[in-house]
Amino acid sequence: MKKIQDRKVQVLKYIIEEYIKTGEVMGSKSLLKQHDLGVSSATVRNDMASLEDMGLIFQPYNSAWRLPTTRGLRVFVDYLMETMPAVFLEAEQELQNRLEQNRIDDTLYGLVARLTKITGEITFACIPSLGSSYYLGLSNYLERHHGILGEEMFQVIKFLENKHQFITLLEWLDISSRVSAYIWEENVLPELESSTMIVKKIEVNGYTGYLGILGSTKMDYAFNITALRQVL
Repeated sequence: MKKIQDRKVQVLKYIIEEYIKTGEVMGSKSLLKQHDLGVSSATVRNDMASLEDMGLIFQPYNSAWRLPTTRGLRVFVDYLMETMPAVFLEAEQELQNRLEQNRIDDTLYGLVARLTKITGEITFACIPSLGSSYYLGLSNYLERHHGILGEEMFQVIKFLENKHQFITLLEWLDISSRVSAYIWEENVLPELESSTMIVKKIEVNGYTGYLGILGSTKMDYAFNITALRQVL
């Protein structure tokens, strides 16, 4: 019985929504053409007849088409008032999640922008649980080392662009909240065997992440380690 009542509510909802959108009346065939109710046209006509008996819709002229009555509109509005808040709450939560994600992304971007400006190196930040990551300073790195590293330079670029591999490596390494350094083969991956990575664990809005510098083994260690410790 509940399914039948639910279907009648849906039929009323579709008729009113069409009326609000186009000002047009709606019949059983056009309703089923637009919406899959899983029933026959005859069943929908019976539902419409029941809704008409309840004073919720009426026939404006001698046809199978129906328009909502004032009472039907009232039922529709009351139905929305009961059901829509949950929809809006869900939408609001999604909006808050997006805003939080944007704030976190802005924070990560701000960190790498500041760290790159200070050090002139490739810097990165990521939150593994959110899949968020940023890196900057690649142009500085290319300009400084293109005549020295050769093909190895492109391995570093490929590594940075493979976000999944990048995040997986950071989660696998034993990184502290102070500063951890990985030099040459200590970086584990072949792509980074000619590089140095210094990195530390960070907290951003309750999420654990990583902030670091990736560069040549001839980088200014003392300056970069100090910058990384103090930037956040």
